[in-house]
Amino acid sequence: MAGRPGRDGAATYRVSQILALAPLDEEFDRPAGFDLPAWWRAHVTQFRGRLHRDTATIRLSPRGRERLRETASDVVVAAAEESAGPPDDTGWVTAVVPIESLTHAHGDLLRLGADVEVLSPPELRASLAATAADLAALYAPRLGAAVTTGSAG
Repeated sequence: MAGRPGRDGAATYRVSQILALAPLDEEFDRPAGFDLPAWWRAHVTQFRGRLHRDTATIRLSPRGRERLRETASDVVVAAAEESAGPPDDTGWVTAVVPIESLTHAHGDLLRLGADVEVLSPPELRASLAATAADLAALYAPRLGAAVTTGSAG
């Protein structure tokens, strides 16, 4: 809605997009009964909903499911909970979550580490697998030295 009032007359503006402003002699009266906190919650939910243009099918460990609540938006958490199938023998569930883009989903899901497995889209799965391989290559030599050093002391 940035820059144009909505149906209710309210508008939001990204502060970083405001290049200049000047005070006016006009006054503004908030409409009677307008509930700013409720309006803002609804606006943020709608905004976040419009951000997500695709979906990813993921598997979440019990820990990953808990951590998702800490790292993802309410829209993603709600979608995961609503779409989650029954847990398998190890407690993992399969769910479908909305994603903004492959790049954003990569960063968001990477935060869950080994507590999430991407099943689709294949491009996202491949991207996370490549990052995991790069991390393993980076840490493997140092991990061996740290374990050896740590056990000596």
